[in-house]
Amino acid sequence: MHDARSMKSFAACFAAVVALAVYGWVQNGALFPCFAGFFPIGREIDTAVRAALYVAIAAVASRKPALLDAKALSAAAATATACAAALLYAAAAMQSKGLALIGIVCFELGHVWIVVMYGLALCLLAQPRHAALAVAFGTAAGAVVQSAMPAPSLAAGMALMAALPLFALAVCYAPAARFASMLQHAAAPCDMEIANPRAFLAPTSALFACILMFSIASGYALALNEVGHAPRIGPLEWIGTLGIALLVACRSKPGGQDALFSLSALLVIAGFLAAPFTFGTDEADANALLRVGRNCFDVLVWMTLASIGKRNPFSLLVAIGIANAARAAGIIAGAVAGHVVNDLALANAPFAHAVTACVLFAFVAFLWLGFRGFSFERTIQGVETPRADGDGETDRTAGFDERCAAIADERGLTERETEIFLCLARGRNVGFIQEHFVISRNTVKTHVKRIYKKLDVHSQQELIDLAEEKR
Repeated sequence: MHDARSMKSFAACFAAVVALAVYGWVQNGALFPCFAGFFPIGREIDTAVRAALYVAIAAVASRKPALLDAKALSAAAATATACAAALLYAAAAMQSKGLALIGIVCFELGHVWIVVMYGLALCLLAQPRHAALAVAFGTAAGAVVQSAMPAPSLAAGMALMAALPLFALAVCYAPAARFASMLQHAAAPCDMEIANPRAFLAPTSALFACILMFSIASGYALALNEVGHAPRIGPLEWIGTLGIALLVACRSKPGGQDALFSLSALLVIAGFLAAPFTFGTDEADANALLRVGRNCFDVLVWMTLASIGKRNPFSLLVAIGIANAARAAGIIAGAVAGHVVNDLALANAPFAHAVTACVLFAFVAFLWLGFRGFSFERTIQGVETPRADGDGETDRTAGFDERCAAIADERGLTERETEIFLCLARGRNVGFIQEHFVISRNTVKTHVKRIYKKLDVHSQQELIDLAEEKR
């Protein structure tokens, strides 16, 4: 990061990470403890709403990106965040479940879009390593603030819950809005994926399953050994996270995602092993180890998303939505497990130890059986850059149609498959094929799959190369 513009972008992302880290602490330390008496499932409902909204963002970004107007949605998000803070304060003061539910929904409507904009800005930094550094140092700085500050009052907490996300949106808006505008006017990723299947990660990708599993550990750490219904915070968290940031900073070569994955797994396993020794005590070491492991994994996730975005920018918004939805779903499951262990630790400590051992076994088994051959670096390298949508039909050498017809005849393509093959070979996109032949998207998808299989290609660019090389 040698030029001033890159430094400014990095500083903005770092500031946004700090703001959102402190916001999360305020939410869990000031708001939800006030809800514990009259709306104890408020935290879980909040996280469930968040997961649903991220799924909606991913679906819209995939199928109707034109609806994602960054300017209008950012204004709506800012308004919803400010109004929600007032609603949540009133709900806590009046102990009203209805107001609490409305406030939670309004707040997440704003918060989810703010995190999407922050994620876009983060992934647009010059190198994926810069995204990792911003997240690592920003999270460590946020943990320092959490350790140093006393829990705010409800009124101060609600003011911070409104101000911190809005600050993050303000510092990240300019670069993220420009990028969102480009995506808004591009073809729908679901259409681009038909001709370029290797350029996009499926929702069932092992990457998102891994995020889900690690987030369960995050939710467990959030609930384990709560003090006054607030998460237990210790200095080991910011020290460990700062150490991870320094490790990333010391590595100048590209890559390193698999090493971060191994470190994250080891820290989480250590946290689960230490957990039984902290039941009924004031020790926060197990929580800190679990949270440092979570923080290390967050660094890895954003570094991975940034790397994928460099290879295929059109997949970035969808990937951010799915990744955050998986994270929210995992936190719900982990938090429920943590609450169960808390209750058991008071009534039946050996049984609480057994539950923790089972969670640890499930985590290790998941890694061993499901991810023994998984590689973040190979996943990134497997994402191809799709053919630009505006390429359209280009000049071809004489006899191009004849060459395509010869290939089609040689590979056994049907008449309609031959027509679509010729369109693809000329650089036409899925939207053009739908309109030209008056057929549905699913029909186009079926034809393209069959064409690719018969031609033994995996993307539109490979198909074009095959057509141009045939002599």
